[in-house]
Amino acid sequence: MKPIFYNLLLGILFASIIVLFDFVFRNRMNQKKRFIIKCLLAGIFGTVIILSTMRMNPPVYATIQEDAIVFQPYERVKLSNIESIKYFEDTKIELVSNGFRWGNDDYFSGDANIRFLNADGTEKESVYKCKAYLNGHANDYILIKQKNSTQSYVFNFDDKKETKKFYDRINQLYNDQ
Repeated sequence: MKPIFYNLLLGILFASIIVLFDFVFRNRMNQKKRFIIKCLLAGIFGTVIILSTMRMNPPVYATIQEDAIVFQPYERVKLSNIESIKYFEDTKIELVSNGFRWGNDDYFSGDANIRFLNADGTEKESVYKCKAYLNGHANDYILIKQKNSTQSYVFNFDDKKETKKFYDRINQLYNDQ
């Protein structure tokens, strides 16, 4: 079985323990102690559920299929709809989450406002409300802006070589049109 399934089963087990604890010790323990123990059990339950849902969000990697860049089955950017493609090498970013997101130190996925910064901290470019799929292990980024849309995508891969190789590929396809 998958680890996610085990985490959800563990969460259900903790929820059941909370309910049983309250039922069994309702008359035997004073209300303050019961409340503290229930809060601890509920905290453990919440932690298990949060960790299991974080694992359900695998990193999104861009692929090229036919005449489009595909991020997820429902997120496709046709090459003919691209206004510009930029590559930022060894660049620091300031990221502000904007809406629903998933993230930890290794990966960020969701809507964001992003500022690309030079080594001295001055701004190279700013993107408002873009879709970001960022791996924390690399400092190279690809920015794709769409025509007739405010939608942009910022993404990278696990390492610099993969990101640069993908950029070269899509840039060549884009320029060949």
